[in-house]
Amino acid sequence: MENAKSGQAVEFDGLQGAAYLNGKRGHLVRFLRDEQRWVVSCDDDDDYNVVNVKPANLKLAGPKKEYFVHPLTGQTMVPKTTSTPVSDTSIVREGIADLHSAVLSAFHRQRKGGVVVSCGDKYMLAIEFDGPHGNGGVYGEMVFADKGASAQAVVRDRGCQRATELGRNFLAGETVQYIDTTNEIDFFSLLSKYESQAKWGGHIDMKSGLRLHIVTIASN
Repeated sequence: MENAKSGQAVEFDGLQGAAYLNGKRGHLVRFLRDEQRWVVSCDDDDDYNVVNVKPANLKLAGPKKEYFVHPLTGQTMVPKTTSTPVSDTSIVREGIADLHSAVLSAFHRQRKGGVVVSCGDKYMLAIEFDGPHGNGGVYGEMVFADKGASAQAVVRDRGCQRATELGRNFLAGETVQYIDTTNEIDFFSLLSKYESQAKWGGHIDMKSGLRLHIVTIASN
């Protein structure tokens, strides 16, 4: 276990008090210097559990699950599946007015589910529709990947080919409309508009790893 690092896959070996773990796998979380033990996340299909184990009872193994420490909160997450590319057909819009109209049209057409607006490989915003607001608007929950270092760290550390995949994860199981734009100015103008109508409650969405905002979108 020399030169072991947080995030590496390991296999339990030679345990006596917890012999049921022998032969099973986990991921190194952090090393407790005072106790001279590794905190290890146990690979499990249903739950996330950690145990403290001596280095002598661990051996390095090949990767099996992605290990992720959120850059904002330090939360340890082991997603059940790694990210896969989004291949859904997207509609293309240019101009903030057209983008905003496409978002509202997706709600009025679907009445449920959500929308993902993406710009290139790095940026996206995703909204889960909760219901109508005012005269033609909508309210719901929003996550986004902007130019901030923390958001881009999530895109990178989750192994995404495109930030759109985080939006897909956020809306997992929902009907989703994908909207693309090639104009960064238009995208960030739209995001700024929605941010001004949103508030962050201090929570992180576990499916995407991004900050979860409550947003109210007016029709104009």
